[in-house]
Amino acid sequence: MCAYRVISGDGHIEIPAGRLASYIPQQYADKVPELVTKSDGTHWWRMDEWERNCVGPLVGELSYDEFVPPLGARYTNFDGSWRPGTGDAVQRLREQDLDGVDAEILFPPAYMGAFIRLLATKDVEAYKAIVKGFNTFLATEYCSVAPDRLIGNAMVLETGVDDAIEEMRRCKELGLRAVNLRLWPNGGDDFSPEDDRFFAAALDMDMKVAAHGFFGGKAIVQQQINVDNSFIFRKGANGGSRVMESIGDLIFHGVFDRYPDLKIYFAETQAGWLPHSLNWSDEYFLRWYSYHDISLDRLPSEYVRDHCRFSFITDRLAMKFRYFIGLDLLIWGSDFPHSVGTFPHSQEVIDELFEDVPENERYQVLVENACEFYGLDPKQQLTPTPA
Repeated sequence: MCAYRVISGDGHIEIPAGRLASYIPQQYADKVPELVTKSDGTHWWRMDEWERNCVGPLVGELSYDEFVPPLGARYTNFDGSWRPGTGDAVQRLREQDLDGVDAEILFPPAYMGAFIRLLATKDVEAYKAIVKGFNTFLATEYCSVAPDRLIGNAMVLETGVDDAIEEMRRCKELGLRAVNLRLWPNGGDDFSPEDDRFFAAALDMDMKVAAHGFFGGKAIVQQQINVDNSFIFRKGANGGSRVMESIGDLIFHGVFDRYPDLKIYFAETQAGWLPHSLNWSDEYFLRWYSYHDISLDRLPSEYVRDHCRFSFITDRLAMKFRYFIGLDLLIWGSDFPHSVGTFPHSQEVIDELFEDVPENERYQVLVENACEFYGLDPKQQLTPTPA
C-alpha cells in the first residue's frame, strides 16, 4: 500500500462495551456499560444505576436528512448488522478505504468519557478495571492490526497522578503512542502542582498528550444529554472558548515554561476562531498584566503556537485563515462516526476546504502535521487492508 495521503486527526472507536469483556476481570463484568434498546428502537448505555442516550456518536454513513430516530441512535441496523464505526479493526480499515482516508487518530467511545467516570464515585476499582481493559483492547486487539493506520489515544485514569502515570507507562509498553487527557492529570477540574509529574513522565517516555476538545472542567456530568432547539446556537457560539480556558491554565500555571518541549493536541476544536482568540488574548494580556500582576515570558499567542495543535472538520474558514493561524498548528479530521463527521464523503469535503490551497500546504495539513506530532514516518509504506 502507498504512503500517507490523508490522515484523519479525529476518529472514534464506537465499539459496544460488551466487546471488552475478555479484558475485564469477571468480578466487574456487571459494571460494564450495557447496550439496551428502548421501546422507540433507540439504543442507550446502561451502567449500574445510570443511563445515557446514544444521540450524536452514531451518524456513520447517514446523510443528515436520514439522521432521525431511531436509526440515528443505534449501533446496529435493524437487521442486526453493525453500523459504520462500530465494528472490528478490519471493518474500520475497509471504512477508511471507502472514505479515502489512509489512517486515523482514534479517541475513545463517547460512553468512556464522563459517563464511565460516574462509576468511580461508587466503585473506583471497577472503574479502573474497565478503563485498563479498554486500553488493553485498544493496543492488543484493535490498533495492533495496523498500528500505522489505527493510531489510538489511551484513556488516562482519572484517579490521581500516580495512577495516571502508571497506566500511561503500561500503555506505552503495549505499543500505544499517546494518551487522551480529559481532566487534569490529578483527576480533577483544576490544575494542581502534582500534575507536573505527569507532564514530565509523558515527555520522559515520549508519550504524546492529546485532548478531545478541551480538558478540565466538570469531572462528572449529567448522564442524560438534553437537546433542544437552542443547542444549535450554543454549539455554534462556543468556538474555542473552552479550549482557550485549558490553554490559559497551562500558560498561567507555568506548565509550558517548566516543560518547553511539551506539546498538546486539541482535537475537534475547529480553527477559524483562532486568529480572533489569539489576537485578543495578546491584547488583553498587554492591557491588564500590570493590574493583575501577571508575568509571562512570552505573549499568550506565542505559547499557543509553540505548544498547541488543533484539528478541524468542516470549518470553511480554517484554511482561509491559515497564515494568521500558522500552518503547522492545523490537522484535518473526519470525526467518524460522530455527528459532525464527513464519512463517506471526506474526499469531497477536503476538496472544498482546500480549494486553491497549494499542494505542499495541503499535504502539510493532511499528513505532515499529524506525523510530526505522533512520531509517524510520512513516507512509510502502509499496512494493506486484509482481504
